Amino acid sequence: MAIKSSPQVIYCGGPGDIAGTMRSWLSGKQDASEVSDTYSGQFFDQMKARGLSALVISTHARKEVLVEGLITIEHRPNKAVGRSGLAYKLVYMSHWLGVLVTLLHLRPRVVVISDLEHWWLLAIPAMVGITVVPDLQCTFWPRGYRFPLLYERILQGLNGWFWRKIPIATICISPECERQVYEMASGQVSGTLLQARSSYQRAQFAGITLPDWNADSFRLMFAGRVERNKGVFDLLDVMVGLLADNHRRVSLEICGGGSALIMLKREVVRRGLGHCIQVPGQLSSVEMRAAYERCHLVVVPTKADFPEGLNRVVVEGVLSGRPVVATVVCPAVDVLPCSVISVECGDLLAMVAAIKRFASDKNYYESIRRNCGAESEQFYDRDKSWGAALGRALDLALQ
Repeated sequence: MAIKSSPQVIYCGGPGDIAGTMRSWLSGKQDASEVSDTYSGQFFDQMKARGLSALVISTHARKEVLVEGLITIEHRPNKAVGRSGLAYKLVYMSHWLGVLVTLLHLRPRVVVISDLEHWWLLAIPAMVGITVVPDLQCTFWPRGYRFPLLYERILQGLNGWFWRKIPIATICISPECERQVYEMASGQVSGTLLQARSSYQRAQFAGITLPDWNADSFRLMFAGRVERNKGVFDLLDVMVGLLADNHRRVSLEICGGGSALIMLKREVVRRGLGHCIQVPGQLSSVEMRAAYERCHLVVVPTKADFPEGLNRVVVEGVLSGRPVVATVVCPAVDVLPCSVISVECGDLLAMVAAIKRFASDKNYYESIRRNCGAESEQFYDRDKSWGAALGRALDLALQ
């Protein structure tokens, strides 16, 4: 792609449809495909407020280039998606080396970058005067499960060196991301670490009805990608454990798409669980609101091999006024300590016990549910948003 002039800022985001978000932003509307305020929309706000030119690179699967005023959007698909093993590593590195070539060619003043594994590579653009601002949306390892593999130790050593020397600021989506930066860098961190929260419009969750305790069943909901490392198949065993308790009927709704969706539906049928588990698949934002209204409790059973930054389903469950049971790799304890009950990854008995207590003890359920309102406020506070953290990072980078 040919850029007429060098942008002042380059933002490398994730796989979102940033061109689509730009079109919504230009019309003054919320991106209908997202529940939270999009990071790219907040980025556009910061560029407009400062009169800065920018290139935004997304790994969205649809190739597209969109130029609007001072901002250029490029969808540059990462072909590593869907691969595994050595093939994944090679294609992944090829993609990011291509991004590095773009940085070195265009020489922006600042690069804001997320979704990276080999952060140490950003020392290369830093050597030619490009100010680096990492954006941490995931942890470096699953919380509580740091694996001692040689490859990981070498990678974390290189990344630790990077954080001791290079960034002017780092945006952290959760306290756990920040804690791991300090651990990896042996406590000697370059630049300022900025906490940020996903931000939401209050109106999106206003008026969601309270759960009916006397409903025909105690209703659980899983939302998100249907993948094995998200723990969704563990929920089938959890439901079997709950069915063995005749105290109260429990049902589960699994909302979301993913590569394992068809396999999950087959497994529900094979195990004869169709009477208590519904799998509607991917839902629209309107349909998701209705699903939250139907449920009593949100379950987030992420497995120990997934490095969650701060799972948005945990957040959105609390914003909907629903308690959440989540595994410890979802670092919610630092952010939502009174609304989320944490259990160890793979401890299905503990998850069954936590759900049973909610389903059988109305006073306990209500005591946790009432905490949701107060703990939701941080996600409506624009001073704590990702956009506000980005603004502070840009002030440091451009001064």
